[in-house]
Amino acid sequence: MEFNRRDFIKGTLALGSIAAVGGLAGCSSPQNQSPDSSPLADTGSIPGIPESFPDGKWIGTAMGHDDDLIVEVVVAGGDLASVRVLRCDDTIGIGTTAAPIMAARILETKNLDVDTVTGATTTSIAVRNAVADAITNAGGSVSSFSLGTTAPTGGAPQNLEVDVALAGAGTAGLIAAVRLLEAGKSVVLFEKQDIAGGSMPMTYSGVAAAESQLQSNYALGRHDENPMFNKAGMLAVMSKYLVPENDRFDGAMPYQTAMYDNSGKLVDWLHGMGVGFYSLGVNPAYGVTPYLAPGCYMGGCGYAKDFLVDRVGALGGQIIYATEVTELVQEADGRVTGLLAQGRNGSSWTVGAKAVCLTTGGFAANPDMIAEYYPEYADYKFNCAPGSTGEGILMGQKAGGAIECMGRELGAFLSTTSQAGSNFEIAFLYQTTPGIIVNASGAQFGNMMSDNHGMLGRGLRDAANGGAFFYITDESGRITTNKNELYAMDTYKCLEHRGDMVHYDSVEEAAEALGLPDLASTIETHNAHALAGEEDEFGRKNLPYIDTYSGIWVISCLPTFYLTTGGLAIDTAGRVLTETGESIAGLYAAGIQAGNPCGGINWSMPGGFSNSHIFTAGRYTVINSGYLMAEAVIADI
Repeated sequence: MEFNRRDFIKGTLALGSIAAVGGLAGCSSPQNQSPDSSPLADTGSIPGIPESFPDGKWIGTAMGHDDDLIVEVVVAGGDLASVRVLRCDDTIGIGTTAAPIMAARILETKNLDVDTVTGATTTSIAVRNAVADAITNAGGSVSSFSLGTTAPTGGAPQNLEVDVALAGAGTAGLIAAVRLLEAGKSVVLFEKQDIAGGSMPMTYSGVAAAESQLQSNYALGRHDENPMFNKAGMLAVMSKYLVPENDRFDGAMPYQTAMYDNSGKLVDWLHGMGVGFYSLGVNPAYGVTPYLAPGCYMGGCGYAKDFLVDRVGALGGQIIYATEVTELVQEADGRVTGLLAQGRNGSSWTVGAKAVCLTTGGFAANPDMIAEYYPEYADYKFNCAPGSTGEGILMGQKAGGAIECMGRELGAFLSTTSQAGSNFEIAFLYQTTPGIIVNASGAQFGNMMSDNHGMLGRGLRDAANGGAFFYITDESGRITTNKNELYAMDTYKCLEHRGDMVHYDSVEEAAEALGLPDLASTIETHNAHALAGEEDEFGRKNLPYIDTYSGIWVISCLPTFYLTTGGLAIDTAGRVLTETGESIAGLYAAGIQAGNPCGGINWSMPGGFSNSHIFTAGRYTVINSGYLMAEAVIADI
């Protein structure tokens, strides 16, 4: 039975609770009434909730991935005349891209049951719910606009000849496409989701770089001693994390060398075309890593993604959405000469190309591949891009490509435990919000500062921690969670509003409510170390004192894995290799689906590094791998 808010409020009035009615009306969010509606007419109508479905403009609200999503619905002649997203705080480049698409679909079909925008399901559902809320606020019937789903149609066979075809319009694919188009090559990208970008908008906006003009212009010689300023320094840092059993190159690090040979040029190339960088050119915690504007975890990668998508079109390239590459076309001699693709609307594509680039991403969203290559992680949550299903790796293997670096240790970052209905990623909470993380008994279990990803990944898999985790902070931590000046970051400001960050009047109240018997002693021991200015038992330094005078704030959280480390073997330029080390003519790969570049680097490196293969961590180096692959294609064709 459909919920009727107007009848509910009438019933409340009949009980004499005028104050309650006011509260409910406020929650329903009608900002403007129809000119024809009158307050508290003799008929018993309620302010803001019309008796009919009159012409006017109405506001609707629903919880999105990050925070409230708000829409404006214009009603004319008893129908939807306009649907507009007024506010969407969801991930820039994912939610902000999908929300207006979803609004347009609902308006075009006058149907709330239209398909969600693939790649942004949570935001799509929030738009649907917000529009339903606006319809309810306008006195309309939601069921009148719930017409059921319909399968997309209109597809037809398509044939295309291009210089380069790319499977996947994520980070590496977009970078490569722009570089190829600049070189005068004809390019088409196939993207199985409704939006481009893959993992790119989910990352923290740092670019691993050295010897760029951008950095030099910022530094003016002031940071010459910082290893991030030159290739030799960065390679020296990387060498500290080589794991002997994984090092196949006797310390030579050919893939890391290729990246840092290119990284400065890459940053200046992006900057020169108009991609924004954080104006300081430096993050105080990480030295001189260039950050895509507006800064760390502030959506820089999402804005850059939108820019690259636009640039692909402006340069004459084409992105075919909702269309998955299903097969590579390969000649008898092994050369790859094209691909086949299938659209969600029934279209089929046969594409001939001088080069095919696999840029579909990893396989963290493919349970079968996780079970095969990472069986010890098969039962754990991966908070990853939904398109990371591994088809590029599978197609590359079918074409004769080798796979490498499977089964290595995976690290994790923190996510909330879905108080508001979605896993909100809080990977940098340990930087923005001084505090401690405790397990299901309220005890600490490791050092988040020096080995964040590795410590969390191992902590999740350790049964002694009980599978439940809580981040503990105080009032000052709540303030910096909302806005951290060090990072110029306010990404986590929604945690309190979402209900993920909860205040308890005392440590004892929190311990009892959450079942954390060790919490009081843990905080007491921690604070003793903090006041003494000494390390704790885990080697953590510069400990923050947790002030419990006005209670504590607790975030229920869970470490979640987010990418895979293995993939197709490639050379340092992105050519796919066979088991014998020979390149497959016409076939290239870049990004998280490539495994060969790991070169012995441990996945869970201290200091925030998150990649075992130096081309494959989205937040640092996939941009580099896409550029280098494009340069190889340009040279080869």
